[in-house]
Amino acid sequence: MAYGGSSMYKGSDLIHDYSCSKCEEDDLNTEAQHFCPQCENYLCDKCVTRHGSYYKKHTVFGRGDIQKWAGFFIDRCDKHRDKLNVHCDDHQELCCSVCVTLDHRLCSKFSHLDDLARGFLNTADFKLLPAAVDNIRSKLDQLMNAGKKDQISLKDSYEKIIAEIKAHRKEINMILDQMEKKTVQQLDSLMKDLEQCAKDDLETCAKMNDQLKDMVDKLNQITCNQKKTNSYIGFRKCQTMLKEVTSVMQEIQGRPKEGLRFKSDESV
Repeated sequence: MAYGGSSMYKGSDLIHDYSCSKCEEDDLNTEAQHFCPQCENYLCDKCVTRHGSYYKKHTVFGRGDIQKWAGFFIDRCDKHRDKLNVHCDDHQELCCSVCVTLDHRLCSKFSHLDDLARGFLNTADFKLLPAAVDNIRSKLDQLMNAGKKDQISLKDSYEKIIAEIKAHRKEINMILDQMEKKTVQQLDSLMKDLEQCAKDDLETCAKMNDQLKDMVDKLNQITCNQKKTNSYIGFRKCQTMLKEVTSVMQEIQGRPKEGLRFKSDESV
């Protein structure tokens, strides 16, 4: 068995996916290249020319529109497009000749569709089929309606959640704004205290520096005037002041160097 393009070989016979309907009437096996839905005929290149001269208003589909060929004939195989003629009893499947050749070679029992169709129109199964189809279609409609409602509900849920997310984000932004404002206020207060402390220390140092200078200048003046008693008093006061200044300097130098650092609250 060999394959070539859209054609298949069965023994010595060439089997096409679509055979020309007009050529088949003359017992010829020609691959169809066109399809006329009005005539329900597959046509080869030769027969389509003849068809066009007789039926000028008919719309004919070529191989480029082959997807439009399928579905026009209920008696055609969905897989091979050939005419259905037997039923595989082993697989409970409708088969065309190509199906039998390719897929059911090992099957043992087949029934001709013409035999199965005798008297079938009068059977209960056939008569009840429209009602069964209507029942299933009704259930499909119910399922589709339920699905549409589910779609609407899903969209409503989505939009509701989006609104909740945005509201939550707004609330978080407000909390963060409040935290930022409070933290900046605390920083401003701390900065003010540190600046005042530094200012006070500078003023204290400047004042003591001036006092020491004045004290030394007076002591030198007294000493030049040979006032021993006053020089001694000035000496003792100067020593006392030096001790006081040294103590203040040690206090200032002993303080930890205050710097500004920021550490975020990781729990946030």
